[in-house]
Amino acid sequence: MSGKRSSITQTTGKTKKHKADTITNAEDPVSLVQQLTEPEFKQKITEAWKKQSDYYHESSGTGLYHKPFAHCVLPNFVQDEQFVENLQNELMDLNFTEKSNDLYKFHQSIEDLKVIKSPFISKMRRLLYKDLRTWLCDVTGIPLNNKMDLSCAQYSYTDILCCHDDELEERRIAFIYYLVPSTWKKEDGGALELFDKDAACQPGDVVKSIVPIRNNFVFFEVSAISFHQVAEILSEDKIRLSISGWFHGPPIKRPEPHIESPLPLQPYGSIDEEVFYGWINPVYLSPDSQGEIQEKFETDSEIELQEFLQTDKYEALFNAVKESSIKWCKRGPANKRMYYQGEEGSFTQVLKVFLDLLRSDAMFLLLSNLTGLKLHELAASDGEEEDIAESSKKSKESAKRESDNVNSATKESERACTACCHCEVRQWSHGSYTLVHDEDSEGSEYALDLIFYLGGEGWEMEYGGSTSYIAKGEDEELLTVCPSPNSLALIYRDKDSMKFVKHVNDRIRQMPDHQFYDVSAVYHE
Repeated sequence: MSGKRSSITQTTGKTKKHKADTITNAEDPVSLVQQLTEPEFKQKITEAWKKQSDYYHESSGTGLYHKPFAHCVLPNFVQDEQFVENLQNELMDLNFTEKSNDLYKFHQSIEDLKVIKSPFISKMRRLLYKDLRTWLCDVTGIPLNNKMDLSCAQYSYTDILCCHDDELEERRIAFIYYLVPSTWKKEDGGALELFDKDAACQPGDVVKSIVPIRNNFVFFEVSAISFHQVAEILSEDKIRLSISGWFHGPPIKRPEPHIESPLPLQPYGSIDEEVFYGWINPVYLSPDSQGEIQEKFETDSEIELQEFLQTDKYEALFNAVKESSIKWCKRGPANKRMYYQGEEGSFTQVLKVFLDLLRSDAMFLLLSNLTGLKLHELAASDGEEEDIAESSKKSKESAKRESDNVNSATKESERACTACCHCEVRQWSHGSYTLVHDEDSEGSEYALDLIFYLGGEGWEMEYGGSTSYIAKGEDEELLTVCPSPNSLALIYRDKDSMKFVKHVNDRIRQMPDHQFYDVSAVYHE
């Protein structure tokens, strides 16, 4: 299945051509698997659909199931094996373009299968549009209309379609027809995975996996709980070729979308002056450096600061995040994110100190000096005649005041500034990702994102795991940030800027640790 969002064209190319066999067979009748037209079979599967009960036809292997949602597997969908071969060859002769965004990565045919004139594709289209659509109307009782979406997709190594529900524009029945090699097996990936739902009707766990089999046809009812995904392709030499689409019908009433609780935000606290100056690389505390960084940031709205922590502190922090005592909790739901978050109560002292540093009065002021944002009451506001040297001096004075008179500084902060932040420690490994969703802005007009990387030495873009920024409603990437050890990325975004972390794919096996970590923080003025 394709996802909800439109996609960008990244590359255009032509696949290796396969010459189809003689096309005279295209004029011969091609029929659905025989049992579909048998009255007794059709009656039994119709009754099972209506009663929401499972039904299995032993001789053909056809199965109708209702958990986690209504879906049906029709083996040996087309009776004429030569027709199947010729259809595959025509499809492989098409031009394909890469489709890639937060939700998916695969290649899709440029030509529209609904209008293409190739004989075997045309015959398959008529089979689906006339024979199958009529059969589905009778079996499901859904009054499908004349609209049908139809496309061809190639999934190759590391391609994937992440969790989604397909609900869009009166889609009622989703379908996929497999033209994979007969040697395809479970270990090659590419299974259609179905999710159950949690108490909030969000996707829970994968409870069924349908492995692609040549000439099998799968369909399911589209609903608010039809969460599914195409598992990552793990074979480096096989192509998952398929035809997929939707039959449309009268729209069904949809439940109100689930709204997640807002992220917990907290104001800055205090930290000892020795800790602050003992952790940060001195180059970033220099007034001259801060002035140059702020100038660049105000132009680009982003910057990446290498070697941000002093070397010994970074190494201690990296070792701390790998401690076996840390408890990692899976973050979902799968239609929004899939990674592991560290439970703060299990952190070692070194990791706790670093989080205190990110949440400190001194860090808020340092970020103000580096970006020009008003994250601290001592930060220069727009139009004020203060240079960065004076601001840096105030940063030191602020840290000293925290040591001498904590209560006084806290009262001043509460009175003059409402800046706050949210921090989390994340582990990224094979299968981790985040997707774009409307809650990215946390309800704020503007936000400063901070990403500090732990590990990722020698990371390559092709592994996934990079953080991408796009404009709301668009797929073109405005900015991509890749993992790099001891690197601090700062990105200023508005409510119309969305972000996602690309799916970490099977190529991560080339990395020694097969994973990396980051500390993610969001600051609000």
